[in-house]
Amino acid sequence: MLRVMEELNAPPTADPTDVQPFAGFPREELLAFVRGVANIVAADGKVAEEERAMLYGLVRQTGLSILDGDVKAAIEAELAGPSPIEKVIQPVTNPLLRRALYQTCVEVALSDGHLADEERLKLVEVAGLFGLNSDAARDFIQWTLDSIAIEQRGASIIAKL
Repeated sequence: MLRVMEELNAPPTADPTDVQPFAGFPREELLAFVRGVANIVAADGKVAEEERAMLYGLVRQTGLSILDGDVKAAIEAELAGPSPIEKVIQPVTNPLLRRALYQTCVEVALSDGHLADEERLKLVEVAGLFGLNSDAARDFIQWTLDSIAIEQRGASIIAKL
């Protein structure tokens, strides 16, 4: 998810480890952002531990807290039964946040090493709803899949050394 941080062009801070890329965005948009990610995670009806861990990490990065009742309820509701994606992501209006949401959804959906058909369809739908370039959106999915395969191959080679 480091690419998300770069995409949001967070302003420099005195401490480079204290980057808060989501600072300044309205809470409503941030809640819709994490709900959108939860919706994609649950699209295939299975929530892998890797996906849940990434989702909870994302909640922290946005400055929201999973301990807040409304945040926890919204996320758990999406994980239990995803709402229509267009309703979930409608509050996300900032173009940078929209691209970051799409990118994050792809990365989180692939965090378990697999992209289910349901997840792929929702990702295509999100790209369309946000008016993103559909060819670039598909290319990004494939690039992410290729990157994971390369990383896994690298780990396999290193293990043999």
